[in-house]
Amino acid sequence: MTNTLKLAAAIPALALLSACATTAPTTTPTTPAESATDVAYDRMAPAPYTCTDGGKIMAKQSINKQQAMLNVTLPKVNWANQPLILNGGMNGDTASYVNDSNPEVIYAWHMKGNEGVLAMKWATGQEYQVTCKI
Repeated sequence: MTNTLKLAAAIPALALLSACATTAPTTTPTTPAESATDVAYDRMAPAPYTCTDGGKIMAKQSINKQQAMLNVTLPKVNWANQPLILNGGMNGDTASYVNDSNPEVIYAWHMKGNEGVLAMKWATGQEYQVTCKI
């Protein structure tokens, strides 16, 4: 087979491959790739907590235990499936996480064993705390 025939036979295959190829994103990430994996979450389901005030919290820690992701339903504060992301970490067998990004309220989530405590403190001085168990 001549080189011309080989090239003619390869052109349809190359066209098909190039049509199926995906283009990599051209935007530059704002953080290094390492920091994106630092707060990665595994595919396990979040832990379901039932709270003393009739509320429910679905809690999940990042793989490196430096962040917690909560989905909170608390009837007393009119929350239904409110997402919260808090930063912190482990100290022995206790995990403590805080979100103070909102100047109006600070959120704290503490876990030890099968128990968790969600606390909120508003800038006005008002506080709310609920104890939850798996």
